[in-house]
Amino acid sequence: MANWKKVIVSGSAVDLKNLTLSDLSVQASEETTLVISPTGVIGTRENAASSGSSGTSGSSGSSGSSGSSGTSGSSGSSGTSGSSGSSGTSGSSGTSGATGSSGSSGTSGSSGSSGTSGSSGSSGTSGSSGSSGTSGSSGTSGSSGTSGSSGSSGTSGSSGTSGVINVINSGFNRVITDIDGDSARANTNLVFKDTGSAASEGLLTVTGDVIISNDLTVQGTASFLNTENLLVKDRFILLASGSAGAGDGGIVVQQGTQDVGDTFAYDGLSTNRWGVTSSFNAENSGFTPDAFMAAVVIGGTGEAPSSAPARYQAAGNIFVNDGEVYIYS
Repeated sequence: MANWKKVIVSGSAVDLKNLTLSDLSVQASEETTLVISPTGVIGTRENAASSGSSGTSGSSGSSGSSGSSGTSGSSGSSGTSGSSGSSGTSGSSGTSGATGSSGSSGTSGSSGSSGTSGSSGSSGTSGSSGSSGTSGSSGTSGSSGTSGSSGSSGTSGSSGTSGVINVINSGFNRVITDIDGDSARANTNLVFKDTGSAASEGLLTVTGDVIISNDLTVQGTASFLNTENLLVKDRFILLASGSAGAGDGGIVVQQGTQDVGDTFAYDGLSTNRWGVTSSFNAENSGFTPDAFMAAVVIGGTGEAPSSAPARYQAAGNIFVNDGEVYIYS
């Protein structure tokens, strides 16, 4: 049972080695005490105070009397204050002299009269304008010639006869493809052959929605862009289906940086345990956990923790059996 440590819970039967108790508080009564039998079994004893009587404590000596304090002396009386002297009387102020009266203002002289303006001279008469010469008469316009007659339209050529194409493998709801210009094939399965198209161009481009009533099988690499909600009918999802050997794998939840986030994954190359980490780049092929998920092994009746599978005998895992709990450390 190496490395499996038992967790003591209520009702546990335990075998303790080197039990040490420290920092115990003093109890007011010791009627219940903890005892250890000669075989190492720990138990309690009630009415422990009924054991042997304790001796009486000695009496304390009397304290000496304190001396009396001396009396304080009386304070002296304060002297009387002297009387203040009387102030002298102020002299009377002289009277102000009377103000003299102002002299009368002289009268203003009368303004002189303005002279009369001279009369303006009369304007001279304007000369008469000369008469204009008469305009010459305009010549008459010549008559317009008659328009020529339009030519007759040519006759339309006769239409050529329609060709007949031979359809091979005809049937209901089939797609016809040209073979050589004279013959066509009605295909039950439509096959596109690569004729050297550019990498950015597909052999089939559909701009509208596509509805597929039956199964869709992709034998190459399927790419899904802008998938908002993924609905999977299968109860189990197979990751790393193309792997030929052991490896890591899991789920990355992006956190602000493209392709980088928190990860829940299986460490198949090292510890063979599920774990978590942060700031993991989804383009990586390896995974190093920061912490592990604890596994709980339920043992059968009477089974010891050492019976747990070897892969679960790792730090932090738990074994539960018969009401007892063990942690591997």
